[in-house]
Amino acid sequence: MAARVIEPAGALVARGLRLACSRPALWFTAPLLALLLLLLLPVVGLVYHIYFDRRGLPDLEPFIRFELSTVGNVYDARGRVLVELAREYRRVVSYDEVPPVLRHAILAAEDKNFFSHSGVEYRALPRVVYKTAVHSVAAWWKGGTDFRLRFPQGGSTLTQQLVRGYFLRDRASRENGPALFRDTATSWVLSAALGVPTTNKLLRKMEEMRLALWLEEEMRRRYG
Repeated sequence: MAARVIEPAGALVARGLRLACSRPALWFTAPLLALLLLLLLPVVGLVYHIYFDRRGLPDLEPFIRFELSTVGNVYDARGRVLVELAREYRRVVSYDEVPPVLRHAILAAEDKNFFSHSGVEYRALPRVVYKTAVHSVAAWWKGGTDFRLRFPQGGSTLTQQLVRGYFLRDRASRENGPALFRDTATSWVLSAALGVPTTNKLLRKMEEMRLALWLEEEMRRRYG
């Protein structure tokens, strides 16, 4: 009976590399690698933009001051206020002035981990991805003309909601238009696959994450 020869691991790796580099294998693997690289480039660009790119940040001072709209008062002859004229009636209150039951209700409904995350709730991302896939496929299956990503409500932290309402209000109002927010290679690649409105919404969500992380960093640096 012939003895069984066990090939060393190094020899197996070398033989696998020679097989991968052979001409038939190259004809098959080269397009796949090129496609994979093309798909990875937008992801790498978005990751860099969110976590490392700090260019073009908004001015934080007006946000910190948060000056309310002026209220016009009409007085009588004795100096008493007869009428208050304003488009919006607001009053700034401190955190301690908000009743605890209201604070707990807001956090329970909107962002239960507000005091433990850094502006983005990563544990909610799998749920958001699942709901996005389900809603998108369901809308397309019910008669949509083309497949589009449909982002569900929820999943944003309070910091992201604040960023969207204060810093990105104009962008959010224009995201369904025909023009891309950013004229970059990443935007063009995404728009070719997803369409312009979906790309704008995705880029707006990415900008929400970037500004939320930046805002939390600035608040910790200034106030601890």
